[in-house]
Amino acid sequence: MDRLSINGTWHLSPLKSDEVAQFCPYFLTHDHIDCTLPGDIHSALLSQGLIPDPYQGCNELDIQWVGKHDWVLTKPVDISEEQLAAGSAVLTLTMADTFITLLVNEVEIGRCDNQFRRWRFDVQHALRKGENTLKLVFESAEKRAIEEAAKLPYPIPYSVYPVSAKHRNLVRKTQCHSGWDWGPCILSFGVYEEIHLQFVQEGLVESVSCTTKEVDETTWDLTVEVMYNAKARLNLPCRAEIADSMQEGSIETIVGMNKITFRLLCHNIQRWWPNGEGKAVLYPLTLTIGGQEVTKRVGFRTLTVKTEEDGEGGKGMVFSVNGRDLFAKGANWIPMDALFSRITRDRYDQLLQACVDANMNMIRVWGGGLYEHEDFYDLCDEKGLLIWQDCMFSCAMYPSNPEFLASVEAELRYQVPRLKDHPSLALWCGNNEDLGAITWYEESLKNRDRYVIDYDRLNEGVVAKVIAELDPERTWWPSSPSAGPGDFSDNWHDDSRGDMHFWSVWHEGKRFEAYYAINPRFVSEFGYQSFPSLSTVASYAPPTMWNLTSPVMEHHQKNDRGNSIIIENFSRYFRFPSDFEQMLYLSQVQQAMAMRMAIEYWRTTMPHCMGTLYWQLNDNWPVASWSSIDYTGKWKLLHYAAKRFYAPALPIAYQKEDGKVEVYVVNDGPKPIMDAKLSVKFCSFDGQKLGKQEYRLDVREKSSTHLCTLDLHRKPKLDKTKAFLYLKLKSDDLYLENCLLLAESKKCSLEDPGIETVVNKASGGFSITVSCRNPAFEVALDAGSLKGVFSDNLFAIRPTAQKVVLFKTQEKITVKQMRDSLKVFDLYHASRA
Repeated sequence: MDRLSINGTWHLSPLKSDEVAQFCPYFLTHDHIDCTLPGDIHSALLSQGLIPDPYQGCNELDIQWVGKHDWVLTKPVDISEEQLAAGSAVLTLTMADTFITLLVNEVEIGRCDNQFRRWRFDVQHALRKGENTLKLVFESAEKRAIEEAAKLPYPIPYSVYPVSAKHRNLVRKTQCHSGWDWGPCILSFGVYEEIHLQFVQEGLVESVSCTTKEVDETTWDLTVEVMYNAKARLNLPCRAEIADSMQEGSIETIVGMNKITFRLLCHNIQRWWPNGEGKAVLYPLTLTIGGQEVTKRVGFRTLTVKTEEDGEGGKGMVFSVNGRDLFAKGANWIPMDALFSRITRDRYDQLLQACVDANMNMIRVWGGGLYEHEDFYDLCDEKGLLIWQDCMFSCAMYPSNPEFLASVEAELRYQVPRLKDHPSLALWCGNNEDLGAITWYEESLKNRDRYVIDYDRLNEGVVAKVIAELDPERTWWPSSPSAGPGDFSDNWHDDSRGDMHFWSVWHEGKRFEAYYAINPRFVSEFGYQSFPSLSTVASYAPPTMWNLTSPVMEHHQKNDRGNSIIIENFSRYFRFPSDFEQMLYLSQVQQAMAMRMAIEYWRTTMPHCMGTLYWQLNDNWPVASWSSIDYTGKWKLLHYAAKRFYAPALPIAYQKEDGKVEVYVVNDGPKPIMDAKLSVKFCSFDGQKLGKQEYRLDVREKSSTHLCTLDLHRKPKLDKTKAFLYLKLKSDDLYLENCLLLAESKKCSLEDPGIETVVNKASGGFSITVSCRNPAFEVALDAGSLKGVFSDNLFAIRPTAQKVVLFKTQEKITVKQMRDSLKVFDLYHASRA
């Protein structure tokens, strides 16, 4: 089968140059510009200087016209006589965004209307020998959405954000392209995966589906089902090979779809394990059907989601892999860029490796983005990151007319077989917050039954039904949050059943201590915002705008109360920061503090709570947000904190009740910790030891152990504003620290720590030795715009124990550059000029 790539340079022009002339007169005198596919139209206009960078300043507002107009991409393609004679010519478009008419030599071939489908067109009849012209005509998705809204018999409401395109819920494209409370409104057009023309003689493999069944500890049955679209009645040789197993034979095809089934018994198999539990072992599978070869990788594991009733009206949610219950530790994933031409395997790898490095074992693909590229799922397989996969619906009501439902069904009949064989895929979830959203809008509150019926027709009648048919072995979760299949109660803030989203601290402005007021089974969304570091702010705001209420800083804050909430909590917990850069630093300290308080506390309730996925891992442009890694890939302080609070074992202390400190040791790893020693020490801010208790213990695997309750009321000589608690957990192969301020930071009489640093060259980067004169808290190292990751950050240090931190570089950096760029922040200096 001859395969012709149609990637590369295409010619881009507006469909009607006169209509875009007021925004871009260039096309009145020029026929076209170059545009690279896979890629997007906004990126092509930006590369030619025809639009300003939408990520800088307030430029997002100045490029809205692009998404409101129609565009054309054309490409000449040479076709030989041999290719024309070789068989049917099939053109494949994947991740084609969104309303596209395909023409070949001005003959209309077909139309696309769903970004999440794979589109295949037979173009044989329109091709000719020699030069052919392919044309893709892109219609404005916003314009189409407005047209669809005008046809509705009643309104279908959706959540609207500061800069927002209309009726995004009526079209099947990435929902956050229309703007969100962390992302820009950039209504992208393009084709985001390879475009190819295949000259098919025998047929095409449409999908490959694998089912594994455990026989014993090292032996597995593997069933492989291939859907093969044959162009003729043929006798084709078939072969499947994996590990040391092989099956071969032949098939008599019929014209059209054929199911080819292989059954293999696989021996000496090592299981696939999530991060922290074992190796993520993968086995290559090779399939040959006639002249076509397909390869994929198989991971052998069992996975169930336990949702057992507890007899008290509660219901758990526990992910169990290979019979081992896991505490799910992770974050929510949004698209890594608003301009999809910038999504690359290297960037996927960097972000997902950061998850592994922060001891995560799960990532939730949020329902307002996209079913990610294959590279994302392959990398999760390799790194042992379980995937909670939302279907692409979020924060809205959706239509239930036959055309919309048919489009969704076709979308899932492509996506489910594409993704189901990844061992990392742990769960299918119907949507993000759509069930609860029925109570959000005036229209749905006034006519609830109408929208409940719409929801049921889409989510249960199509999404659940298709997933159950195509992937019956995997758990279906109707919505996030929800109490699971068959339960239609709104789980928005219900901590007793299934997964919950808890937003009272952020959206309702409650104190961080509100995290102690709930006893959840699984928390799949909760978060707190911060600003990016100064080096990232400098990428979108000039120094004249380095003020939280400047137009640019406010534009890069998409939550309407975001800056006010951050500032309010400065005054609750901290002394007010002394300047703009300290404000950025303290916002990240505050964010990390909020997530640490929540997650450490919920981990101590294990096995009652068995999962926390904070909002959110990443950004899709440079912005103030809930992310732990900013748009540039730089770790915020939260991500360094996550590395610590998600560690397999951890000593934890918290004050749920004023004056009473609870001390725990948690170990959610697969092995016990034997003969450990926990040291609990009270210290003053000038470094004096005020009291110490020690405990010897064996810490079971998958356990939370309560060590003691420290009643500060019984320590009348202890001034909480002048002391802190220091925890140290040691064993033969373990050394872990944690600490707790006994009063709010603003009330603490901190001493000047007198921090000093020494920078030296080290393998893979640099070593930074940090020492102090007095105890230092929330010490944060910042390398500015230098690309790299610290081995540790946002830590406390004591005069008796200097700390050596490695900075692993991602570019060539001299010692002088590192020393000149390095800045050190700490809690004492944050509020002092």
